[in-house]
Amino acid sequence: MAKRTAPSTRTASQGSLSRPDADREGRVSGYVLKTIRQAVGLTQEQLAERTRVDVSTLQGWESGRRPLMAVPTDAYLELRHLLHRLGASPKLLEQLDTGLQADRFLGYVLASDGPIDLDNHPLATWVITRPFTELVAWPFTGAVPHALQEAAPLRRRGPSGTGPGLASDERRHMVDHLRTVAEQSAKASVEGALLRRQAHYVAGFDKSSETIEWLAVMQRAEQRRLGNEVEWSPSWAVVRSGAHTLARTGDEEALPQFIDVHISTDACEIANLNYWAYWLGEIPEPQLADTFMIELHLDSWHGDRLIKHLKGRLIPTNPYVDVVCHTLWSLIIRKPALLDTKVADDLASSVPRMLEEGVVSPQSRRELEEVLYALRMIQRR
Repeated sequence: MAKRTAPSTRTASQGSLSRPDADREGRVSGYVLKTIRQAVGLTQEQLAERTRVDVSTLQGWESGRRPLMAVPTDAYLELRHLLHRLGASPKLLEQLDTGLQADRFLGYVLASDGPIDLDNHPLATWVITRPFTELVAWPFTGAVPHALQEAAPLRRRGPSGTGPGLASDERRHMVDHLRTVAEQSAKASVEGALLRRQAHYVAGFDKSSETIEWLAVMQRAEQRRLGNEVEWSPSWAVVRSGAHTLARTGDEEALPQFIDVHISTDACEIANLNYWAYWLGEIPEPQLADTFMIELHLDSWHGDRLIKHLKGRLIPTNPYVDVVCHTLWSLIIRKPALLDTKVADDLASSVPRMLEEGVVSPQSRRELEEVLYALRMIQRR
């Protein structure tokens, strides 16, 4: 593995990482605001007039030069209410709120210099959600978050691009920081496992060969820590998340191996389903620790959103297709009432295609065949 440099300790005169407003990031929420403005069909000049600010101020918000986080709360709420009246959907406005959280996280990491307060790190204090994660990933990957994809496409003007980005030194600093907190996190505590899991997952949005190698090393270390344990534990959650990260980087064995070895008990099946439900917003309450995976009863959420999502992800090119197949099978077993005629008809067109493709693991194939049998029983009623 290539030698890794320590997180930057440059002074303000040496580069951008130590700029005075590093804890006041605005690049993510700025691009969300730009998306919303274009979705409601206004130019910068028109929205500036409606908000009674200079065009340069609005341009500063959208570019991140004037972070929305620095706007007084009453002014931000006024802007939010105005956007709603102009036709912005609640879903887009939620993205704007979450964009502020993403900016806070990016600013925290980019401004970090010296010892890290692991107990109060942003990734140690709550279980991050899909909207937050996709917004944080946006500057790394360029992938527009799902909640924004149906909005008006961003129109490029000049060199500004169509999404928030990270300079090369910022990217290095982000990854170095995440690697450091993952390696320094407490190995035997719930809080340490949460920090390690989430730092590992977010670092995985960097596609450099060095990061991919580090992800594999960390996963092997966590697997040794978990051992042959088949019951839920904080390390189980870390290994589950790590298998998803490795699958995203092209490792085709990580998820099938995890499913085969570590989702073999009812507690772990429930943990997997509860996490999916949280990830997709079926469990709306923010969770403070991964223990919610085994503490929540499956009856506390419905499952219609989850089964719809899984059906849409039954595609051969999906790097997570094996865990999608397994989770669909597990969900139907535990919530059979979800299989009404319409759902069964929708799945009956997707499942056979996946079986014909022959790209899933042998276990996934067996599970899909059982799902198909259940679908046919529903259709015969």
